[in-house]
Amino acid sequence: MDIELKNGTNLDLIKAIEKSYLKANGNPSAAKRYSDDAINWYRNYVPKAYNKVRTSQVFMDRSLWKNQIQMGKFYFFDYDALHKDTLDIWDAFPFTVFFDAYVSKEGKAIILGLNMHYLPPKLRMIAFKILLGYRSESRYRKSTKLELDWQKLKVLSQHKLFKAAIHAYRVDHVRSVFVEIPASAWQHMIFLPVARWKKGNAQDAYNKIK
Repeated sequence: MDIELKNGTNLDLIKAIEKSYLKANGNPSAAKRYSDDAINWYRNYVPKAYNKVRTSQVFMDRSLWKNQIQMGKFYFFDYDALHKDTLDIWDAFPFTVFFDAYVSKEGKAIILGLNMHYLPPKLRMIAFKILLGYRSESRYRKSTKLELDWQKLKVLSQHKLFKAAIHAYRVDHVRSVFVEIPASAWQHMIFLPVARWKKGNAQDAYNKIK
C-alpha cells in the first residue's frame, strides 16, 4: 500500500532517521556507551541478584504488573508466537511500545507495536531519541507516554530500518502479565540485552535490516 504524504512531516522524519543512522555508524562507541550505562543501572537496581542480566528480575516489582495496556507506553511480556513453526526467528520476551489494536476476522484481539529488540543498538539509539520527541510531557512521570498514532508508525513500518521491528501480537498468545516500564527507566531498559530469541540470535535478527 502506498502512503500519501500530505505534508513534509513524515518524509522529513525518514530523512532524519537515515542521516542520524549513518552518523551513528561512524561513531560506534556511542551505542556501546548507552548499553554499558544500562547494564550498570541494572546492576545497581538489583545488586543482590546480579550476576548477569536476568529477565526474571524485571518481574519482581508487582506494582508494574498490568493486565491491560495503554498505547504509547513500553512493556515487557512473555509471548508465544502464533506462527512460530514457520518464522525464521522470533523474540519470546519483547520490549514493545504499542500504538494500535484491532479485532481480527476470527474475533481475536490483536495489538500492534514496535519491538525495540529487533533494532541493532545504533539504530535503537536513534529510534529512541526520535520517539522521545512524541512524549506527552517534558518530564518523565508515571503518566508520561508517547503520543503515537498509526499514521506516524505506518511510515516507519515501511522503511527498511524499521520494518522488522513492527509486529502484531495476538493477545491470547501472551503468556504473562504486561510489565509496564515507567518513563524514568525507558533509557536504561531499552538497551538491556534481555531479548529471548528463538531459532536464532540477535545478529540473525539484525541481519534482516538491509
